[in-house]
Amino acid sequence: MIKSTRAAFFAILLLVGVALLLLSCESSTDAAEAPADSSELQTWIDNAINDGDSLSISAMMREGDEVTYYSGGAITPDGAAPDENTQYQIGSITKVFTNMLLAELVAEGKLGYATTLGELMGDDVSFANDQVADITVEELATHTSGLARMPANFTPSDPQNPYKDYTAALLTAEIASARSQQLLVNDYGYSNLGQGLLGYQLGLLEGSSYREAVADRVIRPLGLEETGFDGGDNLADGFRGGVVVPAWLLPEPFAAAGALWGSTSDFDRLARVMLGQTDSPFSHDITAVRDTVAQAGPDFDVSRVWHKAYAGDQPIYWHNGGTGGFLSFFGFRPDTRQAVAILVAGGDAPYQQGLTLLGSTDLNRPAPEIDESVFGQYELAPGMSAGVFEQNGVLVSQITGQAPVRLHGGDVDDFYALKVADASVRFLREDGEVTGMELIQYGRVMPASRVADEAQSTDKTEVELADAALSDYAGEFAVNPIVTFTIRESDDGLTAQLTGQSAFPIFYKGDDVFFYKVVDAELHFERDEANAVTALTLYQGAIVQRAERIE
Repeated sequence: MIKSTRAAFFAILLLVGVALLLLSCESSTDAAEAPADSSELQTWIDNAINDGDSLSISAMMREGDEVTYYSGGAITPDGAAPDENTQYQIGSITKVFTNMLLAELVAEGKLGYATTLGELMGDDVSFANDQVADITVEELATHTSGLARMPANFTPSDPQNPYKDYTAALLTAEIASARSQQLLVNDYGYSNLGQGLLGYQLGLLEGSSYREAVADRVIRPLGLEETGFDGGDNLADGFRGGVVVPAWLLPEPFAAAGALWGSTSDFDRLARVMLGQTDSPFSHDITAVRDTVAQAGPDFDVSRVWHKAYAGDQPIYWHNGGTGGFLSFFGFRPDTRQAVAILVAGGDAPYQQGLTLLGSTDLNRPAPEIDESVFGQYELAPGMSAGVFEQNGVLVSQITGQAPVRLHGGDVDDFYALKVADASVRFLREDGEVTGMELIQYGRVMPASRVADEAQSTDKTEVELADAALSDYAGEFAVNPIVTFTIRESDDGLTAQLTGQSAFPIFYKGDDVFFYKVVDAELHFERDEANAVTALTLYQGAIVQRAERIE
Protein backbone atom coordinates (compact mmCIF):
# COMPACT_ATOMS: atom_id res chain seq x y z
CA MET A 1 0.00 0.00 0.00
CA ILE A 2 1.39 3.42 -0.94
CA LYS A 3 1.00 6.02 1.77
CA SER A 4 0.68 9.74 1.16
CA THR A 5 3.91 11.66 0.55
CA ARG A 6 3.72 13.56 3.81
CA ALA A 7 2.91 10.57 6.02
CA ALA A 8 5.28 8.11 4.35
CA PHE A 9 8.76 9.46 4.93
CA PHE A 10 10.59 7.53 7.61
CA ALA A 11 7.33 6.67 9.51
CA ILE A 12 8.97 6.25 12.89
CA LEU A 13 7.57 7.81 16.07
CA LEU A 14 3.95 8.63 15.30
CA LEU A 15 2.39 9.76 18.53
CA VAL A 16 -1.11 8.67 17.58
CA GLY A 17 -2.40 5.20 16.75
CA VAL A 18 0.74 3.02 17.04
CA ALA A 19 2.52 1.79 20.15
CA LEU A 20 6.20 2.01 19.27
CA LEU A 21 7.89 0.91 22.45
CA LEU A 22 9.50 -1.73 20.27
CA LEU A 23 11.23 -4.87 21.39
CA SER A 24 14.73 -3.51 21.41
CA CYS A 25 18.21 -3.62 22.84
CA GLU A 26 18.65 0.10 23.23
CA SER A 27 19.24 1.81 26.55
CA SER A 28 16.80 4.24 28.13
CA THR A 29 17.76 7.73 29.25
CA ASP A 30 15.01 7.52 31.86
CA ALA A 31 16.72 4.79 33.90
CA ALA A 32 17.25 5.41 37.60
CA GLU A 33 20.77 5.85 38.94
CA ALA A 34 22.66 2.58 38.57
CA PRO A 35 23.85 0.75 41.69
CA ALA A 36 27.59 0.54 42.20
CA ASP A 37 27.42 -3.04 43.52
CA SER A 38 24.91 -5.80 44.25
CA SER A 39 24.22 -4.51 47.77
CA GLU A 40 22.58 -1.44 46.24
CA LEU A 41 20.32 -3.41 43.90
CA GLN A 42 17.53 -3.65 46.48
CA THR A 43 17.79 0.09 47.10
CA TRP A 44 17.37 0.75 43.38
CA ILE A 45 14.33 -1.54 43.30
CA ASP A 46 12.76 0.15 46.34
CA ASN A 47 13.29 3.61 44.85
CA ALA A 48 11.79 2.53 41.53
CA ILE A 49 8.68 1.14 43.23
CA ASN A 50 8.30 4.16 45.49
CA ASP A 51 8.50 6.53 42.51
CA GLY A 52 5.40 4.84 41.09
CA ASP A 53 6.76 4.13 37.60
CA SER A 54 6.84 0.38 38.19
CA LEU A 55 4.38 -2.01 39.83
CA SER A 56 6.79 -4.87 40.60
CA ILE A 57 10.42 -5.88 40.04
CA SER A 58 12.13 -9.26 40.45
CA ALA A 59 15.92 -9.53 40.23
CA MET A 60 18.69 -12.10 40.55
CA MET A 61 22.43 -11.71 41.12
CA ARG A 62 24.75 -14.71 40.90
CA GLU A 63 28.32 -14.34 42.16
CA GLY A 64 30.26 -17.57 41.80
CA ASP A 65 28.36 -20.31 43.60
CA GLU A 66 26.03 -17.92 45.43
CA VAL A 67 22.75 -16.53 44.13
CA THR A 68 20.68 -13.78 45.75
CA TYR A 69 17.14 -12.79 44.78
CA TYR A 70 15.70 -9.31 45.17
CA SER A 71 12.16 -8.01 44.69
CA GLY A 72 9.80 -5.13 45.27
CA GLY A 73 6.21 -4.09 44.74
CA ALA A 74 3.24 -6.35 44.04
CA ILE A 75 2.45 -8.52 41.02
CA THR A 76 -1.06 -7.01 40.84
CA PRO A 77 -2.25 -3.70 42.35
CA ASP A 78 -3.69 -5.55 45.35
CA GLY A 79 -1.68 -8.75 45.09
CA ALA A 80 1.28 -10.50 46.60
CA ALA A 81 4.92 -9.52 46.33
CA PRO A 82 6.85 -11.09 43.44
CA ASP A 83 9.29 -13.90 44.07
CA GLU A 84 11.95 -15.64 42.02
CA ASN A 85 9.28 -17.74 40.26
CA THR A 86 7.06 -14.82 39.21
CA GLN A 87 6.76 -14.64 35.43
CA TYR A 88 7.34 -11.47 33.44
CA GLN A 89 7.18 -10.94 29.69
CA ILE A 90 10.87 -10.81 28.70
CA GLY A 91 10.48 -9.22 25.26
CA SER A 92 13.59 -9.20 23.13
CA ILE A 93 15.51 -11.60 25.38
CA THR A 94 13.39 -14.12 23.42
CA LYS A 95 15.88 -13.49 20.60
CA VAL A 96 18.57 -15.27 22.63
CA PHE A 97 16.42 -18.41 22.63
CA THR A 98 15.76 -18.00 18.92
CA ASN A 99 19.48 -17.80 18.21
CA MET A 100 20.19 -20.84 20.38
CA LEU A 101 17.57 -22.75 18.37
CA LEU A 102 19.38 -21.71 15.19
CA ALA A 103 22.71 -22.83 16.65
CA GLU A 104 21.22 -26.25 17.47
CA LEU A 105 19.84 -26.75 13.98
CA VAL A 106 23.15 -25.70 12.43
CA ALA A 107 25.05 -28.12 14.68
CA GLU A 108 22.76 -30.90 13.51
CA GLY A 109 23.33 -30.05 9.84
CA LYS A 110 19.73 -29.03 9.10
CA LEU A 111 20.98 -25.74 7.68
CA GLY A 112 24.12 -23.59 7.81
CA TYR A 113 24.79 -20.07 8.94
CA ALA A 114 25.28 -19.24 5.25
CA THR A 115 21.84 -20.58 4.29
CA THR A 116 19.93 -17.81 2.51
CA LEU A 117 16.34 -16.64 2.53
CA GLY A 118 16.09 -17.69 -1.10
CA GLU A 119 17.04 -21.23 -0.13
CA LEU A 120 14.65 -21.30 2.84
CA MET A 121 11.65 -19.69 1.20
CA GLY A 122 12.06 -21.39 -2.18
CA ASP A 123 9.25 -20.72 -4.63
CA ASP A 124 7.01 -19.12 -2.00
CA VAL A 125 8.40 -15.64 -2.57
CA SER A 126 9.32 -13.59 -5.64
CA PHE A 127 11.80 -11.08 -4.23
CA ALA A 128 11.56 -7.49 -5.46
CA ASN A 129 15.21 -7.10 -4.45
CA ASP A 130 17.55 -10.01 -5.28
CA GLN A 131 19.83 -8.94 -2.42
CA VAL A 132 17.05 -9.80 0.05
CA ALA A 133 17.02 -13.36 -1.29
CA ASP A 134 20.76 -13.55 -0.51
CA ILE A 135 20.36 -12.57 3.16
CA THR A 136 21.77 -15.35 5.36
CA VAL A 137 20.34 -16.72 8.59
CA GLU A 138 23.47 -15.48 10.38
CA GLU A 139 22.69 -11.96 9.18
CA LEU A 140 19.13 -12.30 10.49
CA ALA A 141 20.41 -13.50 13.87
CA THR A 142 23.00 -10.74 14.20
CA HIS A 143 20.91 -7.81 12.91
CA THR A 144 23.21 -7.34 9.90
CA SER A 145 20.67 -8.31 7.22
CA GLY A 146 19.90 -4.81 6.03
CA LEU A 147 16.19 -5.30 6.72
CA ALA A 148 14.31 -2.52 8.47
CA ARG A 149 13.51 -2.61 12.17
CA MET A 150 9.80 -3.18 11.47
CA PRO A 151 7.73 -4.25 8.44
CA ALA A 152 6.40 -1.52 6.17
CA ASN A 153 2.99 -3.24 6.30
CA PHE A 154 2.82 -3.13 10.10
CA THR A 155 -0.44 -1.23 10.75
CA PRO A 156 -1.74 -2.04 14.24
CA SER A 157 -5.43 -1.76 15.00
CA ASP A 158 -4.92 -1.73 18.78
CA PRO A 159 -2.21 0.51 20.24
CA GLN A 160 -2.19 -1.52 23.46
CA ASN A 161 -1.59 -4.75 21.54
CA PRO A 162 0.13 -3.68 18.33
CA TYR A 163 1.43 -7.04 17.09
CA LYS A 164 -1.61 -9.28 17.54
CA ASP A 165 -3.03 -8.91 14.01
CA TYR A 166 0.20 -9.49 12.09
CA THR A 167 -0.12 -12.64 9.97
CA ALA A 168 2.18 -15.00 8.10
CA ALA A 169 0.70 -13.72 4.84
CA LEU A 170 1.71 -10.18 5.78
CA LEU A 171 5.22 -11.37 6.64
CA THR A 172 5.61 -13.10 3.28
CA ALA A 173 4.32 -10.05 1.44
CA GLU A 174 6.72 -7.82 3.38
CA ILE A 175 9.77 -9.91 2.46
CA ALA A 176 8.66 -10.06 -1.15
CA SER A 177 8.58 -6.25 -1.39
CA ALA A 178 11.37 -5.38 1.09
CA ARG A 179 13.99 -2.82 0.04
CA SER A 180 12.52 -2.47 -3.44
CA GLN A 181 14.81 -0.34 -5.65
CA GLN A 182 17.26 0.00 -2.77
CA LEU A 183 20.71 -1.32 -1.98
CA LEU A 184 21.11 -3.43 1.15
CA VAL A 185 23.44 -1.94 3.76
CA ASN A 186 24.60 -4.85 5.88
CA ASP A 187 26.05 -3.11 8.92
CA TYR A 188 24.34 -3.56 12.28
CA GLY A 189 20.76 -2.35 12.45
CA TYR A 190 18.45 -3.83 15.08
CA SER A 191 15.58 -5.62 13.34
CA ASN A 192 12.53 -7.18 14.96
CA LEU A 193 11.41 -8.02 11.43
CA GLY A 194 14.58 -10.04 10.80
CA GLN A 195 14.34 -11.99 14.05
CA GLY A 196 10.64 -12.68 13.64
CA LEU A 197 11.29 -13.96 10.14
CA LEU A 198 14.19 -16.13 11.35
CA GLY A 199 12.13 -17.86 14.03
CA TYR A 200 9.18 -18.34 11.71
CA GLN A 201 11.40 -20.03 9.09
CA LEU A 202 13.09 -22.24 11.70
CA GLY A 203 9.67 -23.43 12.85
CA LEU A 204 8.75 -24.35 9.28
CA LEU A 205 12.08 -26.11 8.85
CA GLU A 206 11.32 -28.24 11.92
CA GLY A 207 7.92 -29.09 10.49
CA SER A 208 6.07 -27.51 13.39
CA SER A 209 6.01 -23.92 14.62
CA TYR A 210 8.57 -21.61 16.19
CA ARG A 211 6.88 -22.01 19.57
CA GLU A 212 7.05 -25.80 19.47
CA ALA A 213 10.58 -25.85 18.08
CA VAL A 214 12.10 -23.51 20.67
CA ALA A 215 10.27 -25.25 23.51
CA ASP A 216 11.44 -28.72 22.39
CA ARG A 217 15.00 -27.81 21.45
CA VAL A 218 15.95 -25.03 23.90
CA ILE A 219 13.60 -24.39 26.83
CA ARG A 220 12.98 -27.95 28.02
CA PRO A 221 16.60 -29.14 27.57
CA LEU A 222 17.71 -26.22 29.77
CA GLY A 223 15.25 -27.32 32.46
CA LEU A 224 13.46 -23.96 32.51
CA GLU A 225 10.23 -24.36 34.42
CA GLU A 226 8.67 -20.90 34.16
CA THR A 227 9.81 -19.93 30.65
CA GLY A 228 7.19 -20.24 27.93
CA PHE A 229 4.60 -18.50 25.83
CA ASP A 230 1.75 -18.71 28.33
CA GLY A 231 1.75 -17.48 31.89
CA GLY A 232 0.82 -19.45 34.99
CA ASP A 233 -0.75 -18.46 38.30
CA ASN A 234 2.26 -16.45 39.49
CA LEU A 235 2.09 -13.89 36.69
CA ALA A 236 3.00 -10.20 36.96
CA ASP A 237 0.64 -7.59 35.55
CA GLY A 238 2.08 -5.31 32.90
CA PHE A 239 2.35 -1.70 34.03
CA ARG A 240 3.01 1.58 32.23
CA GLY A 241 2.25 5.18 33.01
CA GLY A 242 0.79 4.42 36.42
CA VAL A 243 -1.81 1.92 35.21
CA VAL A 244 -2.02 -1.81 34.51
CA VAL A 245 -1.75 -2.55 30.78
CA PRO A 246 -2.31 -5.81 28.88
CA ALA A 247 0.61 -8.02 27.96
CA TRP A 248 1.39 -7.99 24.27
CA LEU A 249 0.24 -10.92 22.15
CA LEU A 250 2.85 -11.75 19.51
CA PRO A 251 1.63 -14.14 16.80
CA GLU A 252 3.88 -16.66 15.07
CA PRO A 253 5.51 -14.20 12.62
CA PHE A 254 6.78 -12.12 15.57
CA ALA A 255 6.96 -14.71 18.36
CA ALA A 256 10.72 -15.17 17.93
CA ALA A 257 11.28 -11.45 18.46
CA GLY A 258 9.70 -11.17 21.90
CA ALA A 259 6.85 -13.47 22.95
CA LEU A 260 8.42 -15.39 25.87
CA TRP A 261 7.68 -15.10 29.58
CA GLY A 262 10.34 -15.96 32.15
CA SER A 263 11.37 -15.74 35.81
CA THR A 264 14.55 -14.85 37.64
CA SER A 265 14.90 -18.43 38.91
CA ASP A 266 14.89 -19.66 35.31
CA PHE A 267 17.46 -17.05 34.38
CA ASP A 268 19.65 -18.40 37.16
CA ARG A 269 19.32 -21.88 35.64
CA LEU A 270 20.37 -20.42 32.29
CA ALA A 271 23.24 -18.55 33.97
CA ARG A 272 24.64 -21.70 35.52
CA VAL A 273 24.81 -23.33 32.08
CA MET A 274 26.38 -20.27 30.48
CA LEU A 275 28.96 -19.99 33.28
CA GLY A 276 29.89 -23.66 33.02
CA GLN A 277 28.52 -24.59 36.43
CA THR A 278 25.98 -26.95 34.85
CA ASP A 279 26.63 -29.10 31.79
CA SER A 280 25.25 -27.74 28.54
CA PRO A 281 22.41 -29.83 27.07
CA PHE A 282 23.10 -28.62 23.55
CA SER A 283 24.74 -30.07 20.48
CA HIS A 284 26.29 -26.71 19.62
CA ASP A 285 29.32 -25.25 21.40
CA ILE A 286 27.86 -22.51 23.61
CA THR A 287 31.23 -20.72 23.78
CA ALA A 288 31.91 -20.74 20.02
CA VAL A 289 28.69 -18.84 19.26
CA ARG A 290 29.95 -15.97 21.46
CA ASP A 291 32.61 -14.94 18.94
CA THR A 292 32.13 -11.39 17.64
CA VAL A 293 30.43 -11.19 14.26
CA ALA A 294 30.00 -7.42 13.93
CA GLN A 295 30.48 -4.16 15.78
CA ALA A 296 27.04 -3.13 16.98
CA GLY A 297 27.70 0.23 18.60
CA PRO A 298 30.38 2.41 20.17
CA ASP A 299 30.60 0.19 23.26
CA PHE A 300 29.26 -3.24 22.27
CA ASP A 301 29.42 -5.96 19.63
CA VAL A 302 27.14 -8.74 18.46
CA SER A 303 27.72 -12.49 18.28
CA ARG A 304 25.57 -15.28 16.84
CA VAL A 305 23.56 -15.49 20.07
CA TRP A 306 24.41 -12.55 22.35
CA HIS A 307 25.24 -8.89 22.39
CA LYS A 308 28.65 -8.21 23.95
CA ALA A 309 29.75 -5.40 26.22
CA TYR A 310 33.16 -5.25 27.90
CA ALA A 311 34.70 -4.80 31.32
CA GLY A 312 38.13 -3.69 30.16
CA ASP A 313 39.07 -6.51 27.80
CA GLN A 314 36.72 -9.06 29.37
CA PRO A 315 33.43 -9.78 27.56
CA ILE A 316 29.98 -9.42 29.10
CA TYR A 317 27.21 -11.28 27.26
CA TRP A 318 23.76 -9.75 27.53
CA HIS A 319 20.41 -8.90 26.05
CA ASN A 320 17.49 -6.77 27.16
CA GLY A 321 13.90 -6.36 26.13
CA GLY A 322 10.74 -4.35 26.38
CA THR A 323 7.06 -4.80 25.59
CA GLY A 324 4.04 -2.66 26.44
CA GLY A 325 4.16 -3.18 30.20
CA PHE A 326 7.48 -4.92 30.85
CA LEU A 327 11.24 -4.28 30.68
CA SER A 328 13.98 -6.86 31.17
CA PHE A 329 17.72 -7.49 31.28
CA PHE A 330 19.88 -10.61 31.50
CA GLY A 331 23.67 -10.77 31.31
CA PHE A 332 26.61 -12.84 32.48
CA ARG A 333 30.37 -12.46 32.77
CA PRO A 334 32.41 -15.71 32.55
CA ASP A 335 35.69 -14.38 33.99
CA THR A 336 34.10 -13.40 37.32
CA ARG A 337 31.34 -16.05 37.21
CA GLN A 338 28.66 -13.38 37.65
CA ALA A 339 25.17 -13.13 36.21
CA VAL A 340 22.33 -10.63 36.59
CA ALA A 341 18.65 -10.75 35.68
CA ILE A 342 16.24 -7.87 36.30
CA LEU A 343 12.58 -8.17 35.32
CA VAL A 344 10.38 -5.08 35.59
CA ALA A 345 6.64 -4.56 35.32
CA GLY A 346 6.75 -0.85 34.61
CA GLY A 347 8.90 1.89 33.18
CA ASP A 348 12.19 1.65 35.11
CA ALA A 349 14.68 0.44 32.50
CA PRO A 350 17.11 -2.16 33.93
CA TYR A 351 19.64 -2.09 31.08
CA GLN A 352 22.16 0.25 32.68
CA GLN A 353 21.72 -1.31 36.11
CA GLY A 354 22.54 -4.76 34.80
CA LEU A 355 25.61 -3.73 32.84
CA THR A 356 26.91 -1.64 35.75
CA LEU A 357 26.59 -4.58 38.13
CA LEU A 358 28.65 -6.65 35.68
CA GLY A 359 31.36 -3.97 35.50
CA SER A 360 30.77 -2.66 31.98
CA THR A 361 33.19 0.03 30.81
CA ASP A 362 33.16 2.37 27.83
CA LEU A 363 35.28 1.34 24.85
CA ASN A 364 35.61 4.90 23.53
CA ARG A 365 35.72 3.73 19.95
CA PRO A 366 36.20 6.53 17.41
CA ALA A 367 33.06 7.79 15.71
CA PRO A 368 32.69 6.86 12.03
CA GLU A 369 33.81 9.41 9.47
CA ILE A 370 31.01 11.55 8.10
CA ASP A 371 30.82 13.00 4.59
CA GLU A 372 29.94 16.60 5.42
CA SER A 373 29.35 17.41 1.75
CA VAL A 374 25.85 15.92 2.03
CA PHE A 375 24.82 18.27 4.87
CA GLY A 376 21.94 20.56 3.99
CA GLN A 377 18.20 21.01 3.62
CA TYR A 378 16.32 19.13 0.89
CA GLU A 379 12.79 20.02 -0.27
CA LEU A 380 10.57 16.99 -0.91
CA ALA A 381 7.30 18.88 -1.40
CA PRO A 382 5.90 22.31 -0.55
CA GLY A 383 6.07 22.61 3.23
CA MET A 384 7.94 19.33 3.62
CA SER A 385 11.72 19.02 3.69
CA ALA A 386 14.51 16.92 5.14
CA GLY A 387 17.55 18.24 6.97
CA VAL A 388 20.78 16.22 6.86
CA PHE A 389 23.34 16.86 9.60
CA GLU A 390 25.59 15.30 12.24
CA GLN A 391 24.18 14.35 15.62
CA ASN A 392 26.04 12.49 18.37
CA GLY A 393 28.79 11.47 15.98
CA VAL A 394 26.61 9.96 13.24
CA LEU A 395 24.90 11.21 10.09
CA VAL A 396 21.16 11.76 10.51
CA SER A 397 18.23 13.13 8.58
CA GLN A 398 15.15 14.80 10.00
CA ILE A 399 11.95 15.17 8.03
CA THR A 400 9.37 17.78 8.87
CA GLY A 401 7.39 16.46 11.85
CA GLN A 402 9.70 13.53 12.61
CA ALA A 403 12.61 12.85 14.94
CA PRO A 404 16.14 12.63 13.49
CA VAL A 405 17.06 9.14 12.24
CA ARG A 406 20.46 7.70 11.43
CA LEU A 407 21.60 7.19 7.85
CA HIS A 408 23.69 4.02 7.37
CA GLY A 409 26.19 3.39 4.59
CA GLY A 410 27.41 5.89 2.04
CA ASP A 411 30.24 3.76 0.66
CA VAL A 412 28.46 3.02 -2.64
CA ASP A 413 27.26 5.82 -4.92
CA ASP A 414 26.26 8.17 -2.07
CA PHE A 415 23.63 5.64 -1.00
CA TYR A 416 22.41 5.55 2.63
CA ALA A 417 19.81 3.25 4.20
CA LEU A 418 17.52 3.76 7.15
CA LYS A 419 17.16 0.89 9.58
CA VAL A 420 14.06 2.20 11.38
CA ALA A 421 12.01 1.99 8.17
CA ASP A 422 12.13 0.41 4.73
CA ALA A 423 13.62 3.53 3.17
CA SER A 424 16.87 4.87 1.75
CA VAL A 425 18.28 8.06 0.33
CA ARG A 426 20.71 8.58 -2.53
CA PHE A 427 22.48 11.93 -2.86
CA LEU A 428 22.85 13.38 -6.35
CA ARG A 429 25.90 15.30 -7.53
CA GLU A 430 26.92 17.50 -10.43
CA ASP A 431 30.66 18.10 -10.89
CA GLY A 432 31.18 16.66 -7.42
CA GLU A 433 28.74 19.02 -5.70
CA VAL A 434 25.59 17.67 -4.04
CA THR A 435 22.54 19.15 -5.76
CA GLY A 436 19.75 17.00 -4.40
CA MET A 437 18.74 13.62 -3.15
CA GLU A 438 16.27 10.84 -3.91
CA LEU A 439 14.11 9.26 -1.23
CA ILE A 440 13.31 5.61 -1.98
CA GLN A 441 10.47 4.07 0.03
CA TYR A 442 7.72 1.53 -0.68
CA GLY A 443 9.08 1.09 -4.21
CA ARG A 444 8.73 4.80 -4.97
CA VAL A 445 11.49 7.27 -5.77
CA MET A 446 10.87 10.88 -4.72
CA PRO A 447 13.35 13.57 -5.81
CA ALA A 448 14.31 16.40 -3.46
CA SER A 449 16.29 19.48 -4.45
CA ARG A 450 18.93 20.92 -2.16
CA VAL A 451 17.66 24.29 -0.98
CA ALA A 452 20.24 25.16 1.68
CA ASP A 453 23.81 24.17 2.54
CA GLU A 454 22.94 23.82 6.24
CA ALA A 455 20.04 21.96 7.81
CA GLN A 456 17.36 24.11 9.33
CA SER A 457 17.63 24.36 13.09
CA THR A 458 15.15 22.25 15.02
CA ASP A 459 15.88 23.99 18.32
CA LYS A 460 12.94 25.42 20.22
CA THR A 461 12.98 27.86 23.10
CA GLU A 462 11.27 26.86 26.32
CA VAL A 463 9.31 29.55 28.15
CA GLU A 464 9.13 29.38 31.93
CA LEU A 465 5.66 28.66 33.29
CA ALA A 466 4.68 28.98 36.94
CA ASP A 467 4.12 25.66 38.68
CA ALA A 468 0.63 26.73 39.70
CA ALA A 469 -0.38 27.04 36.05
CA LEU A 470 0.63 23.46 35.18
CA SER A 471 -2.44 21.98 36.86
CA ASP A 472 -4.64 23.65 34.22
CA TYR A 473 -3.36 21.18 31.63
CA ALA A 474 -3.18 17.95 33.66
CA GLY A 475 -5.85 15.40 32.82
CA GLU A 476 -7.12 12.81 30.32
CA PHE A 477 -7.87 13.72 26.70
CA ALA A 478 -9.62 11.17 24.45
CA VAL A 479 -8.55 10.74 20.83
CA ASN A 480 -11.08 7.92 20.44
CA PRO A 481 -12.69 5.36 22.80
CA ILE A 482 -9.45 3.37 23.25
CA VAL A 483 -6.69 5.96 22.79
CA THR A 484 -6.10 8.83 25.21
CA PHE A 485 -3.47 11.42 26.03
CA THR A 486 -2.59 11.58 29.73
CA ILE A 487 -1.04 14.87 30.82
CA ARG A 488 0.64 14.71 34.23
CA GLU A 489 2.54 17.05 36.48
CA SER A 490 6.04 16.02 37.55
CA ASP A 491 8.83 17.64 39.51
CA ASP A 492 10.28 18.96 36.24
CA GLY A 493 7.07 20.11 34.56
CA LEU A 494 4.53 18.24 32.44
CA THR A 495 4.63 14.88 30.69
CA ALA A 496 2.37 13.61 27.93
CA GLN A 497 1.61 9.92 27.46
CA LEU A 498 -0.39 8.31 24.69
CA THR A 499 -2.09 4.98 25.36
CA GLY A 500 0.48 2.19 24.92
CA GLN A 501 3.49 4.52 24.82
CA SER A 502 5.96 5.90 27.32
CA ALA A 503 5.48 9.30 28.91
CA PHE A 504 7.56 12.12 27.38
CA PRO A 505 8.25 15.58 28.82
CA ILE A 506 6.60 18.51 27.08
CA PHE A 507 7.84 22.10 27.27
CA TYR A 508 5.92 25.36 27.30
CA LYS A 509 6.24 27.51 24.18
CA GLY A 510 3.60 30.12 25.05
CA ASP A 511 -0.10 30.74 24.40
CA ASP A 512 -1.20 27.28 25.63
CA VAL A 513 1.25 25.53 23.29
CA PHE A 514 3.73 22.83 24.42
CA PHE A 515 6.38 21.08 22.36
CA TYR A 516 8.24 17.76 22.49
CA LYS A 517 12.01 17.54 22.28
CA VAL A 518 12.10 13.81 21.44
CA VAL A 519 10.11 14.40 18.24
CA ASP A 520 9.14 17.45 16.19
CA ALA A 521 5.58 17.81 17.46
CA GLU A 522 3.42 20.22 19.43
CA LEU A 523 0.34 20.06 21.64
CA HIS A 524 -2.03 23.03 21.39
CA PHE A 525 -4.50 23.29 24.29
CA GLU A 526 -7.95 24.89 24.02
CA ARG A 527 -9.91 26.79 26.70
CA ASP A 528 -13.61 27.51 27.10
CA GLU A 529 -15.28 30.77 28.07
CA ALA A 530 -14.56 30.03 31.73
CA ASN A 531 -10.84 29.72 30.87
CA ALA A 532 -10.79 25.98 31.63
CA VAL A 533 -8.69 23.70 29.39
CA THR A 534 -11.15 21.53 27.43
CA ALA A 535 -9.17 19.92 24.58
CA LEU A 536 -5.80 19.52 22.94
CA THR A 537 -4.62 19.09 19.37
CA LEU A 538 -1.48 17.25 18.31
CA TYR A 539 0.43 18.75 15.37
CA GLN A 540 3.11 16.42 14.00
CA GLY A 541 4.06 16.93 10.37
CA ALA A 542 0.93 16.22 8.36
CA ILE A 543 -0.84 14.76 11.40
CA VAL A 544 -3.47 16.93 13.09
CA GLN A 545 -5.29 15.04 15.84
CA ARG A 546 -7.75 16.57 18.30
CA ALA A 547 -8.56 15.07 21.72
CA GLU A 548 -11.29 16.32 24.06
CA ARG A 549 -10.85 16.38 27.81
CA ILE A 550 -12.65 13.56 29.63
CA GLU A 551 -11.15 13.92 33.12
